[in-house]
Amino acid sequence: MIEDTQQPRRRIGIGALVIGLIILGAIAFIIVNALGDRETPGVDLAAGKTFPCTVQSVYDGDGPINCAERDTAGNPVAVRIRGIEAREVDNRCPRANLCPQASGAEAKAVMERLAVGRLECTSFGPSYSRVDAHCRNASGQDLSCEMLRSGTAVRWPEYDPDGHLVQCVRPYRGGAARQ
Repeated sequence: MIEDTQQPRRRIGIGALVIGLIILGAIAFIIVNALGDRETPGVDLAAGKTFPCTVQSVYDGDGPINCAERDTAGNPVAVRIRGIEAREVDNRCPRANLCPQASGAEAKAVMERLAVGRLECTSFGPSYSRVDAHCRNASGQDLSCEMLRSGTAVRWPEYDPDGHLVQCVRPYRGGAARQ
């Protein structure tokens, strides 16, 4: 006669299985919520602070540049490029004495080429619903300076009181620099 050497199998009851699934579900719920609460803190836009701007879109040649980041209040960050004035996308010049010859479309196209990826910006404080800032792209180019060099923007002395951008102003054919 053959002996049965196998031990009887223990069966897990339906009740124990349900309790186990409830516990696993609770653990998963806690983990998902804990990871969701680890949201990156907003960027500090106070004057003098440096902050990142991951470019999402460019409105025109002097901004706003819309960033993926949010400020400390949770609002989207939009940057107004400091010290320059470009034509609006519809070619208007709100300030006749600060009107570059280049069209609004040309200015926007140059800014879109410059403002790609992640920018490093230094805040000069709020400007309406934006932050007034000097920004550099990943290649180290100063966006304000490059816009002036391209001729698609003009220097706005009121917002460049220290003359930081004077060296970037493109000279006229006669040699005199255009403000």
